[in-house]
Amino acid sequence: MEKFNLVIVIVSSLFTVIHAQEFANYFGKKIGDFTTLAHRVSGSVHAIDSTTLWVRGFNYDGTAPDAFFWAGVSGSNPSSGGEIIPDENGSDNPLGAYTNANIILRLPAGRVITDYNWISIWCRLFAANFGQIIISSNFQPPAPFSLGVLGFNPRVHDVHADDVIIMDSQTVKFVNLDYDGRGPAAYFWVGEGTRPGTSGYRVPDENGSKTTVLRRYNGEDITIKFDGVLTVFDIGHIGLWCEIARQNFGDVDVPGSLSVPPSGIPQVQQPTPEPSLENCEELSDTFQVFWQVTGQSIDIELKGVVDTDTYMAFGLSGSDSMTSMVGSDVTVAWFDGTQGRAVDYNLNAYAQCSGGNGACADTESSNLGSDSVTNVEGSVKDGITSIKYTRQLNTGDATDIVIPVDSSVYISWAIGPINPDGRAVKHATRTPTGGSNGNGKQINFGRGASNTCQPLAPGDKPPALEPWAANTLPPTITTFDVKIGPSGGERGYTAVTGNAGWGIALYINGVLIPELKVQRGLNYTFRIFGGSNPARPADYHPVYITNDAAGGLASLSSNEIPGDLEIYAGPFNGSLCAYVSNGEDQADNSDTFAEYFETLTEECVTPSEPVEFVWTPDENTPDLVYYQVG
Repeated sequence: MEKFNLVIVIVSSLFTVIHAQEFANYFGKKIGDFTTLAHRVSGSVHAIDSTTLWVRGFNYDGTAPDAFFWAGVSGSNPSSGGEIIPDENGSDNPLGAYTNANIILRLPAGRVITDYNWISIWCRLFAANFGQIIISSNFQPPAPFSLGVLGFNPRVHDVHADDVIIMDSQTVKFVNLDYDGRGPAAYFWVGEGTRPGTSGYRVPDENGSKTTVLRRYNGEDITIKFDGVLTVFDIGHIGLWCEIARQNFGDVDVPGSLSVPPSGIPQVQQPTPEPSLENCEELSDTFQVFWQVTGQSIDIELKGVVDTDTYMAFGLSGSDSMTSMVGSDVTVAWFDGTQGRAVDYNLNAYAQCSGGNGACADTESSNLGSDSVTNVEGSVKDGITSIKYTRQLNTGDATDIVIPVDSSVYISWAIGPINPDGRAVKHATRTPTGGSNGNGKQINFGRGASNTCQPLAPGDKPPALEPWAANTLPPTITTFDVKIGPSGGERGYTAVTGNAGWGIALYINGVLIPELKVQRGLNYTFRIFGGSNPARPADYHPVYITNDAAGGLASLSSNEIPGDLEIYAGPFNGSLCAYVSNGEDQADNSDTFAEYFETLTEECVTPSEPVEFVWTPDENTPDLVYYQVG
């Protein structure tokens, strides 16, 4: 179900906790600032590690004929006796102009930063120094830091690691980790100070999940990466903790003074490989599919002018006679900032995946399929994303459609946002159904080699839309009519929650996902118009009140449900009542929610039979709770 992620605030004791964000200005260990001598040179240089530099806010007018990043291993000041540090593209060509640029430089092979005495912007032709940084003789670059052995003696639940290593400001490696997997609610755990306890909090496991109970580890090297703004500078310990038993299975202290590489270093984009597959079809002006059949398998490459937080989906239609999203067998592919990803999806309903129904990965589908996509490769260059993968023509999986090679077949494709958890949500663009026969697009995958595609040209990214003002309902309002409506896209749901949605959201008293301010001891009446037919996931939205900010309870497996999740009311549904757009959705063209709401019409099934419940927050209700759908 949709993860609406909206809040109910208990106004008697409102508080907000914000993690420290000093890391936002952590670019590695600072070497120094350029002195400005000529040609407007300025900026700072930081060491990411011993061989990599991060130049921040760099300026140079680019008018000198023979200027380079230049460093010297002798002498106390820049001179002709230095050597070139290649630019951000690995080139030894003279530098062009830079304006407030942030760039990554790799030192020449065999060099480390401590080899050098100085760094300069130097013109060889005129032996001129335009700006310099003198490197301290005792400078030590950031490096991974060992926290030592993990585990007690005797062991608790067999927890032990030979070493715990901080790899960078958000990444930790457990070396040769053992754990018997028998804790009922064990997670990787961090907190302030040196004593683990209930005031700590989970960090993601090796798969990026904070909701999955830790599995058994048998002498494995496990690397985890913190999410959000959390860094190693914010914590005093890390280890394994069981929430239900409130037991520490093993931890190590994290010292307060660390010099480690920064996290989130901009990726050096690898060149997009030239298409090697013999067939290509243009799906749109910005999306192409390449393929080649070899024996019983097919290699497919998707190329599109998309951002890294956007997926490209391609596969076979759910109908033999037309393009139909429902029933489609597609691969959802995207570049997550570091690597290409491709996942096998089964679209069994026009809704976000919930309880195995909707747009679900095969491994989450009610049909219990498997992921048939292999050999995934990805790259990004000049704004064009390329994802290449392989699958069998006939996978033998009940959730997959056999790809024919002796006839044409209707296909489905879409482009849309991918959520941070790797789940696809409602498309922004999809297969048009107005082809030559009015039923959509067909492809013959077994045809002779034919490439009719033109090179893709990166387009300009449209400016971000101004979000609508957030809405709040005061404590004096004690009756809430809860209905369904369009999400408002980038201006509405996405702006409020920070997540992409499936195109729908909750409306309370005609207001899009408002914050509700309530008081302990008062009765609040909720009238739910969420739809009462679970066989139609797109029209079934049971509502509940919880302490869980993530929501989407019905989409979680039993292992993914947080051990500390509490439900204070619901889930309740009632008959369906929804706001719908009059024609094309006008969210992007509406400057305010009030203006947008005027474009909607209310449609309700008859007879109207909402489910009504009364909720009374009390002394046991947390200060911040959420209304969710699931």
